[in-house]
Amino acid sequence: MAAYLVLMQEIHDMDRYRNEYLPGVRPFLQKHAAELLVAGSDAEPAEGEPPNSTVVIRFADAEAAWGFPNDPDYQSVKEIRLSTTSRGQMVVATEFTPAA
Repeated sequence: MAAYLVLMQEIHDMDRYRNEYLPGVRPFLQKHAAELLVAGSDAEPAEGEPPNSTVVIRFADAEAAWGFPNDPDYQSVKEIRLSTTSRGQMVVATEFTPAA
């Protein structure tokens, strides 16, 4: 069953995020067979005051979804993201399957 990693964060240093984090994260998305569904800072707030960046990534299953942020080799790239953002909120959620 597919799983989704949903991340909302406030990007403070867009230059470093674009020039250092994004090139660094791409190989890990490929390694974990991730499908990037949503990524950007142009989402329109529908309720509350969300951070300025929303990312939704699809994985084959929850194990693969958790494998991405927990990959030991990804941690140095993750530090770039953490140093250029704040208010990060990340969840892993499995695909909804309606009851029969």
